[in-house]
Amino acid sequence: MAAVALLPWIGYLAVSLPRRNLEVHYRAAWVGFDCLLVFVIVRTAYMAFRVDPRVTFAATATATLLFVDAWFDVTTSNGRGAILLAILLALVVEIPAALFSLHLARRVNRQVLHLAHLDEFTYGAGPHRRGHGGGAHNGPVG
Repeated sequence: MAAVALLPWIGYLAVSLPRRNLEVHYRAAWVGFDCLLVFVIVRTAYMAFRVDPRVTFAATATATLLFVDAWFDVTTSNGRGAILLAILLALVVEIPAALFSLHLARRVNRQVLHLAHLDEFTYGAGPHRRGHGGGAHNGPVG
């Protein structure tokens, strides 16, 4: 519902915003964004090496910021050479890194489930299908 509500706002922005805007804080915005990106990448790596199940959140944030970085690098580039370089970096560095981050999150999540012996529930084979009980007598027979 919120996504649908944003559509008129996007249309309004598309026709009302100036085509070109040289923001006073442009440099600070990019430096700040890249510092945030470094932080989430480091946090994701740290959590992945610790096999922390919360890595999925950090990895998703990393992937999201990498996709956003690629988008704004391309759309804010000025001149043909800068645009081509931004597209090349997006295709060779940022998008593959984002996809790797999502892959890493999934892989670590599977490892955590495996270590917790929960993988059998995740893939649809509960204990009753693997001979771990689940019959009429789950408790002590008496």
